[in-house]
Amino acid sequence: MPEAAINGTTIRYEVHGSGFPLVFVHGGFGGLGTGAGAQAPDWLDRFAADFTVILYDRRSSGRSGFEEVEHTMSLFAGDIQALLAELGFDRAHVWGTSAGGQITLSFGLDHPAAAAALVVADSAPWLSRDADLRAKLRERIDLLQREGAQAAYAARRESGTVGLNLFAAARPAQSEAEQEARDAQRSRIQAQLAKIPREERIAKYAGELRTYEAYLGFDGSARLDALSSPTLIVYGTADTVFPAAGWAEAAAANPMITYHPVEGAEHGLTAAHPGTLDEIHAFLSANTP
Repeated sequence: MPEAAINGTTIRYEVHGSGFPLVFVHGGFGGLGTGAGAQAPDWLDRFAADFTVILYDRRSSGRSGFEEVEHTMSLFAGDIQALLAELGFDRAHVWGTSAGGQITLSFGLDHPAAAAALVVADSAPWLSRDADLRAKLRERIDLLQREGAQAAYAARRESGTVGLNLFAAARPAQSEAEQEARDAQRSRIQAQLAKIPREERIAKYAGELRTYEAYLGFDGSARLDALSSPTLIVYGTADTVFPAAGWAEAAAANPMITYHPVEGAEHGLTAAHPGTLDEIHAFLSANTP
């Protein structure tokens, strides 16, 4: 897998297909388990027929570097711009899903000239409106900064994890197949963790907390009217990971935003509602220079 020296870290990436570049920003919050990186999505072959699809592992995720520096949303957005420059591109479409959505918005706000079009799916312009969740995250991040990675990891084992529930467990599974998929994902994560030495688990958990700190410091809701790139928002109205995201109001305030709600859909809607991929493909094609 190719790698590039980007903004003081190593970014691993893959390039597929040909045509105008499309950067995919994966979800998850880094570390292990939910930070596995940009595994090839089911739609890759279809989109690679018309676009140069760039998959990359964000810093502190997957196979990229886990540098002990402050993580910010602008740093994540800058990583995309630097990777594009490394590959010889000055503009691209950027598609972020789940936790990749906030990075995509930040890229559009920080680097408008480089953003031909944006797609945000299964996301919100902020991490969470839950004050208790944010406070627990802040406490764990402060522990990391005050006492180091081993203390933060010990707190995880003693007091549990902190952050968003990416398995949408706030809503009971709607079918046996959905429950089986959730159980399988948990099992894959547990198997992954079991193979990794403890010191690496500690270091990568610290990377997850640094990633969360970037999200705690970002709320794009007040800046969405400044987006100047065509932006498609695809959102399930029953999303329990990012509930009540407020996209309808944002779209009403900015004609560059197209909002496509999928009524009753839970987090992960592009897999459950493949018709949304048709809309994303059409949107990107219509906005390709």
